[in-house]
Amino acid sequence: MDEYLSYNILRINDLYLAPICLLILFIIANIIRQKYAKTAIQRYIMPAIAIRFACAILYTLVLVYYYGFGDSYNYYQGVLDMHKAVSDDFSYLGDIYSKVALDKTDRLYTYFRYDSYGFTHYYMLEPRTYAVAKIGLPFSLIFNKSFLCISFCISFFSFLGSWCIFKMFYEMYPHLHKKIAIACLFLPSILFWGVSLLKDPLCLGAMGYFIYGAYSLFIKRSKTFVSIIQILIFGFLLLQLKPYILYCLVAVFSLWIFYRFRDTIGDKTLRNVSTVLFTSIAILTGFLATKGLGEAEGGSKFTSEELLNTVKHQQTIFLNNKGEAEGAISNFKVGSGETSNSLGSLALLFPEGVVNTFFRPFIWDVRSPMMILSVFEAFCFLAITVMCVWKVGLGKTFGTIFSDPVIAFCFVFAIVFGGVIGVTTTNFGALVRYKIPALSFYLMAFFLIMDKSKKFSPNYIFSKKLL
Repeated sequence: MDEYLSYNILRINDLYLAPICLLILFIIANIIRQKYAKTAIQRYIMPAIAIRFACAILYTLVLVYYYGFGDSYNYYQGVLDMHKAVSDDFSYLGDIYSKVALDKTDRLYTYFRYDSYGFTHYYMLEPRTYAVAKIGLPFSLIFNKSFLCISFCISFFSFLGSWCIFKMFYEMYPHLHKKIAIACLFLPSILFWGVSLLKDPLCLGAMGYFIYGAYSLFIKRSKTFVSIIQILIFGFLLLQLKPYILYCLVAVFSLWIFYRFRDTIGDKTLRNVSTVLFTSIAILTGFLATKGLGEAEGGSKFTSEELLNTVKHQQTIFLNNKGEAEGAISNFKVGSGETSNSLGSLALLFPEGVVNTFFRPFIWDVRSPMMILSVFEAFCFLAITVMCVWKVGLGKTFGTIFSDPVIAFCFVFAIVFGGVIGVTTTNFGALVRYKIPALSFYLMAFFLIMDKSKKFSPNYIFSKKLL
């Protein structure tokens, strides 16, 4: 069973399997690229994909040689155990994909229980972790357990989801293609954390497809059948991985639909009242949905005394590991440091949560080299926000937001989602991953406000010499 010990995630066969996998994915990417021939967005496809693959390699190297441990190891071990089961008996494949959650009575359970890792079975009892391993399994079977190849395939899926969001905004604002590309395809956090065998890139890919399907169905009103199938498949995937993203998206997307058709309400008073009421309901629903972050990210099986006692060995490894030491010093306080999960407490700390998500870490928060890029990204978000509000004006900025359906959708989703996770997540290492779904929409909201004000160029953010 030693060959299924996941600490060795870099293998000799990666030397030939990784190039083969990349060649296949680049061929597929080139086919996609041909669909956009003679358009302004064709040029973004290959660079965006190449950077994702480079980041997948970088993430793997950092995981192995810097952190030494992480969530990807747990997911990968689950993939290897499933691979072992299918190799022993192909009928296990039906068992794996016929159930949403694993049970101790399942015959597959013994593969996780008695692997070299020692406690994979506890993680696989958590449905969301089990779902990640299931998604990684086909790529493991095709590329002979190569972690790099699994990472490349998931990174490609993540890119396709980001491309869907990029394409949606481009169809509405073709003159802003450079800014849309930066917001959707080239943000550092999305590039580094939106790759490899993690829940976050899978959610990013599913979210992109889900949003584009909803946009096509309810806004464009085209490709009805395909859009419905897309919504169902990727909505279900989000439901399996991080359901609070799906709930928040549905709540705020309904706001986009309402704003788009509210002008059909003839009575002005009724229109204004319904706007305030519907906006409040959508914001509150999104807020309550995202409030489930803590419960969604740590299921009861992960917090049980049984699990805590069993993973003492893993914790010992963590404590002696550079990555764990760094994780401890990357913690930060929210409010007084004793954050209640009550609705009132979250509401009071909500503004601080927004700051934490979009504008931190500050330069004085830096505790490791891995945080430097996050500091640069957060500073750019702060600079863009201040620059927009300064030139447009605070009142006009908010007036623009709630007068435009698209901007309202982007802003409300980003603020609600980002505000809640900025309160409930008190570690920069976790926050930089959890906030990924909100980043593109926050930036797009301000890019669109800047565009509508006619005070900014559509071709650059700060100046011709700097973005």
